[in-house]
Amino acid sequence: MNIVSTEMLIIIRAVLPSFTIALLGFMLGKLDSMREMNQKTISNMVYYFFTPCLVFSSLHKRSFDFQEFAVIGGAALLLIAIMTPVAFFFKKQAGVRENGYVLPIIFMNTGNISLPIALLMFGNEGLAKSIMFHMMNILVLYSYGVYLVSGKSDLMQFFKIPALWATILGVVAATCNPALPGLVSDSYDILNKGIDVLALGAIPLLIINLGYSMSDTKLSTLKDGFTGATLRLLAGPLLAFGLVYAYRLIGWIPAFTQGMDPLTSFGYRTTEAIIVINAAMPGPVMAYLLNVKFDNCPQKAASMLAVGTLGGIATIPLILSLITRYIVGG
Repeated sequence: MNIVSTEMLIIIRAVLPSFTIALLGFMLGKLDSMREMNQKTISNMVYYFFTPCLVFSSLHKRSFDFQEFAVIGGAALLLIAIMTPVAFFFKKQAGVRENGYVLPIIFMNTGNISLPIALLMFGNEGLAKSIMFHMMNILVLYSYGVYLVSGKSDLMQFFKIPALWATILGVVAATCNPALPGLVSDSYDILNKGIDVLALGAIPLLIINLGYSMSDTKLSTLKDGFTGATLRLLAGPLLAFGLVYAYRLIGWIPAFTQGMDPLTSFGYRTTEAIIVINAAMPGPVMAYLLNVKFDNCPQKAASMLAVGTLGGIATIPLILSLITRYIVGG
């Protein structure tokens, strides 16, 4: 008799590596010999080099579907829009004045945890779809999110996001695919292989950076982030499941029907799964970094990040189990 079901083994395989690597990052942050490590330098490397390479590498290898991007990106926008008044209501109830309190509630950690889970559960197809969600989340975070914590809008923030340009180049490469002369084609292939190598380093570095960021959190401050983190972990996936079924009702994502091509059906179910997976994530490290940059209640943001990530160890496998049973399997 199997003690652990095949479904649970898939979920454990998807979640365990991410949290194991995050634990290693946390342990690195606790080592006295590693305290001189400049986390800002690592963050900048991930932000300016590794993540853009991951985005380009994932997008240029597959045909880009603008309708699919509208569905996934639209889901990210809707979830952010719905969570905004909810977050401000709880901010008022908590008696907090700073807007930085709402960032880890409104926005999702669509990079550090969800990308490796999407890759492990659904392969490159899932990774590419998750990157679409990630890009919309990041674009809104670095525009609307910056406005919330700084009190002023800076449209130039859009054009300073390296992953944005990587997305544009990836889409162009995927849709145009021009016939290139021999030498140019060989050079392009070599460049792509170099980008692919850098892309391989993006996900582990993202997760290590997450664990390292949590190492400065003190136990005495964790209670400050409990309400916000719990709200993020519970309301996010509930809203996403509702959104997925609303998409089915209006026909934006067709429900499974008899005679539908299995690959087509799997593509639709993967899209739905990616929406729910990303919505189930805790608050993002980047929201905390923005709070630090603008000195907008960074301690509470760090507490929400820590509580949310720890809580995710329990909630994310549960959400993945529900996805496997009611979306992918149903």
